[in-house]
Amino acid sequence: MSTEANANANHFLIRRVHSLLGLIPIGIFLMFHMCLNLTASLGPEQYNKVIETMQSIPGIFIVELIIIFIPITFHAIYGAWIVYTGQGNVLRYKYARNWFYLIQRISGIYTVIFVIVHVFTLRFGEANYTALQSFVANPLGLIFYVLGVLFAIFHFVNGLWAFAITWGITIGSNAQEKWSYACFVLFILMSAIGLVDLFAFF
Repeated sequence: MSTEANANANHFLIRRVHSLLGLIPIGIFLMFHMCLNLTASLGPEQYNKVIETMQSIPGIFIVELIIIFIPITFHAIYGAWIVYTGQGNVLRYKYARNWFYLIQRISGIYTVIFVIVHVFTLRFGEANYTALQSFVANPLGLIFYVLGVLFAIFHFVNGLWAFAITWGITIGSNAQEKWSYACFVLFILMSAIGLVDLFAFF
């Protein structure tokens, strides 16, 4: 097999791994995290109790490292390579999916920044209700978090749409159109939950 053929095979495999990690475990963790944050609507004491319980699980850092941090790091680094090497054509072909391609790249970059700030602010800082409440009390902090939540959800849902095509689940325009509607409903539902989570800290 030639060097070019090997490179293409490796690229194909890495793209598949990148796509799969976006769903498992990153996407599943995103939905779990959002549901977990719904406890903030029950008040500071309940939210802090849940966070303390999660942090007290034996070996939680190792679990987070293997299931969350390493997959996110790989997904982010390869995603950055895709952004760097990709060629957008929204100015040449003004189709909706061309715009989704562009927004997917922008949302990916913003989500990486958002996750880094979120982790260092809460996971390695003071992880409690008051800390997050203080952050979003600042208008800039609130805007940063609203955009972070919405961009993260869009990136996941749009990636989920592409995942179904990449893995041969939605074959044909009819199946892809129906899947688009399903993904849109999922985006609205997750966005509603994400914003409820966020505004529970006021």
